[in-house]
Amino acid sequence: ENTQAAVGGQPLPVDYLDAVGALCHANGLKLHIDGARIFNAAVAVNEDVKRVVQAADSVQFCLSKGLCAPVGSMIVGSADFIRRARRIRKAMGGGLRQAGILAAAGIIALEEMTERLAEDHAVACILAEGLATIPHIQIDPSQIRTNIVLFSVDESSPLNAPQLAAALEKDNILIRPVYTQNFRAVTHYWITPERAQFVVERIRSYLT
Repeated sequence: ENTQAAVGGQPLPVDYLDAVGALCHANGLKLHIDGARIFNAAVAVNEDVKRVVQAADSVQFCLSKGLCAPVGSMIVGSADFIRRARRIRKAMGGGLRQAGILAAAGIIALEEMTERLAEDHAVACILAEGLATIPHIQIDPSQIRTNIVLFSVDESSPLNAPQLAAALEKDNILIRPVYTQNFRAVTHYWITPERAQFVVERIRSYLT
């Protein structure tokens, strides 16, 4: 998986991916990359996405996450791999009729949204740095590499994570609580620096 969502959207180094690919191929195995946010990873390591996935035999990526299309994912591989994937999709009942309007959104995602992902990463840093100034919030802003911000409330917080999420929802702020103390926030096209700062101030108001 690249980026690694469970550890805050960390991108994998290209040399690591090359080494994994070499190990797989030396042992007759194929390397598939779950690249839901592969374009975020490419921006974070300052490499062209083609270089990031060079060692892989197949890659899946989402049009609907960092790239902001309303729906959709794509799978990439050799011609034979795609032929077999299409057959399996058909056998399992997959496929859409008259999907042009969704394809149009996907084209915009690929042609325009990939060029602005660094903005989302910058907003994630703004959010993380602001959160670090709030009592009861635990976060290390230096760990923010892409558009995912993991943070938690400490044991002495007046609100646990679900309670804080419910309070923020009244302010039209949707942040996903994970268990009782942790949060996972994701920045995207519609989260501006000003909105990130608004989130910080609303959280501050509930915890101080």
